[in-house]
Amino acid sequence: MVTPHQQVFARLGEQVPAVCLDTPYGFQENADELTSRLRTFFASSVGRDVEPVRFRSRQDASSDPVDHATEMARLLSARWIFAGPGSPSYALRQWSGSAVPAALDARLAPGGEGGAVVFASAAALTLGLVTVPVYEVYKVGEDPHWLDGLDVLGRATGLKAALVPHFDNAEGGTHDTRFCYLGERRLRMLEDQLPDGAFVLGIDEHTGLVLDLDTGDGQVVGRGSLTVRSGGRSWSTAASRVTR
Repeated sequence: MVTPHQQVFARLGEQVPAVCLDTPYGFQENADELTSRLRTFFASSVGRDVEPVRFRSRQDASSDPVDHATEMARLLSARWIFAGPGSPSYALRQWSGSAVPAALDARLAPGGEGGAVVFASAAALTLGLVTVPVYEVYKVGEDPHWLDGLDVLGRATGLKAALVPHFDNAEGGTHDTRFCYLGERRLRMLEDQLPDGAFVLGIDEHTGLVLDLDTGDGQVVGRGSLTVRSGGRSWSTAASRVTR
């Protein structure tokens, strides 16, 4: 995914402020290490310096409101915002009622300064109308259910979608872990619970969807495919295809 990252940066310009938001993995004991690894990847592979924005938890934010306000100001001034691995449900709990959704919307608003929201894995799950609580269903055994998502995608594009990364996951080996570890049986259960008019937007691993809000075009990049799934029926398009 190095080339797609470089292409997004190239469109924004050389000196664009770029930040990495640490919330999705903020509960992990190795959060500092993960931030360091992400920054190293973007510096060494993509060729861009990415500054961290710390928002590990609402509790931390409440304990030092001045520092938190400073971090959120840096987020609001950034024109390239990245968030990635961790837990989507944890991220949603921290971001609800915070400055984060408004910062994401501001980057994508028509007539604004412009910018890019680059979300992967757990963070990508939060962008849709509804969100899969992956750990709770796959690891803890809760019944399949949706959480309310940030719906950043909906406000930016009008799409009523549940964004599901890791769509072609095969880590299970002897059991079905496609569809972000849900498998076919649980995905069907969740499809029955979708709001009216909503659909599943699935993105394979090592794959991305680049949406150009100025032109209305979308391009699939990387190794795999993008899948639109509604009512158990699917339509897929492979990388390098541009659709409108």
